[in-house]
Amino acid sequence: MQFSAPLKSNSKKVMLLGSGELGKEVAIEAQRLGLEVIAVDRYQNAPAHTIAHSSYVVDMQDKDALLEIIYREKPDYILPEIEAISIDALFAAEDKGYNVIPNANAVSKTMNRKNIRTFAAEVLDLKTGPYEFVTTEEGLLEASKRMGYPCVIKPVMSSSGHGQSICRREEDVPASWEIAKEARGDASELIVEAFVDFDYEITLLTARNGSETVFVSLSGMSRKMATMFFHGNQHR
Repeated sequence: MQFSAPLKSNSKKVMLLGSGELGKEVAIEAQRLGLEVIAVDRYQNAPAHTIAHSSYVVDMQDKDALLEIIYREKPDYILPEIEAISIDALFAAEDKGYNVIPNANAVSKTMNRKNIRTFAAEVLDLKTGPYEFVTTEEGLLEASKRMGYPCVIKPVMSSSGHGQSICRREEDVPASWEIAKEARGDASELIVEAFVDFDYEITLLTARNGSETVFVSLSGMSRKMATMFFHGNQHR
């Protein structure tokens, strides 16, 4: 599919909420398709800012500030790229008819580790590793003992791995608590996960086309890409 040229009266616009390195790659591909790219992030000169047709700097967790930009630009597509954004703004925009990709409810579940873990383990009854949620350092100590060492400690909301650590013994708990406070998002609650030792991880690619979700099998990928996925995810 090829859209009309950007910066025209009939241009199709995509707004990136989060403009890091991944957002920059998305922006490049969107421009190749003819989309007008609007890059939004919390700091000046984020990677996608440098190539977008227009850019904004805003507190990504400020609902009113985000909605003001959305209503001003009127994007055809809103693409959240980071976890630490106002989900209320996404629901409000969707209620106004804006197209949030994939949708505000899906973003709400996946942007927060508590939401996605409880949905998977308790609603869908999928098999997951043991976990607990804590809000205090004392609670973290007790939960880590129950999970056993090593265990993985993460803020319920963060991006780019900030605030995550592997706690290898009881003496490391205070350090993991402090590391969690470095999260780019909400560190008021942490998830403590039992450490799962595995040989390799396979990433399953999916795409939604408006009527269904398509699962891309490894046989449908190029040999080179499959090899990259396999070796790149070994022993992570």
